[in-house]
Amino acid sequence: MKSYLRALSFLTVIPLPHVQFSSDSRELSASAACFPLAGATLGIFFAGSGWLAGQVFPPAPVAVIVLIISFLLTRGLHFDGLTDAADGLIGTTSREKAFKAMEDSSIGVMGAASLFFVYLLKFTLLAELGAFFLLPIALFFMPLAGRWAIVYAGAWFAPARNQGLGGLFLRELRWPVLLKASTGALFLIALVSWRQPDLLGPVLGGCVLALAAAHILAFYASRRLGGLTGDILGACSELGEMFFLTGFYLASQLSGAAALTTKVVISLVQGF
Repeated sequence: MKSYLRALSFLTVIPLPHVQFSSDSRELSASAACFPLAGATLGIFFAGSGWLAGQVFPPAPVAVIVLIISFLLTRGLHFDGLTDAADGLIGTTSREKAFKAMEDSSIGVMGAASLFFVYLLKFTLLAELGAFFLLPIALFFMPLAGRWAIVYAGAWFAPARNQGLGGLFLRELRWPVLLKASTGALFLIALVSWRQPDLLGPVLGGCVLALAAAHILAFYASRRLGGLTGDILGACSELGEMFFLTGFYLASQLSGAAALTTKVVISLVQGF
């Protein structure tokens, strides 16, 4: 329970004044095992807000409302990581310039463009889901996949520097933490899929794509910088959410097409 509350305190603005961290990074790294669960907690807020807004507004305004709530509940924590990572990895050519760009508090052209394109695609996919049932499910699992991607990338790759919160967090992040985080995430997926088996394909497809995107980004950043930083982890979360929605949308479309094809075939067979 303490690890879950620490994860929730670190990743959200939910007031938990009794939750404290020691001066080292071990408690924060241990809490990463509950990052997917903390993401699912955010997902409850997102799904509930999306469902309520959907009673009044069409899908496009609902998507905007949910993205605003996401920003407010997370303090824009991973927005900053995405823009800094883009400025450092895309907007520079050397390792030292990359670090300098990521430490700069101002947003460069690459950071602004990356934020715009990522959130444009998020908005579009959420609006296109549109259906009463699919949208809340996607909103529930989207933050879970993003936080799972943080733990996944952090367990695979070493820190670029042993300084800053990201460096301290990564230094203590080990495979057992990833195993616990993955077990929790898969349990939630299995729980929802047990009640709605048709969701297993879209949810799993989205999560696999999210983790794959985080791995590619982390691998590239590790080659460029010699390891990961907190900004890279934030970017992994944002890209994880975007690619989860992409995979979820594509898999749900394929599932719908397959179901329609089956109905047509059965109708034709019955006609003969």
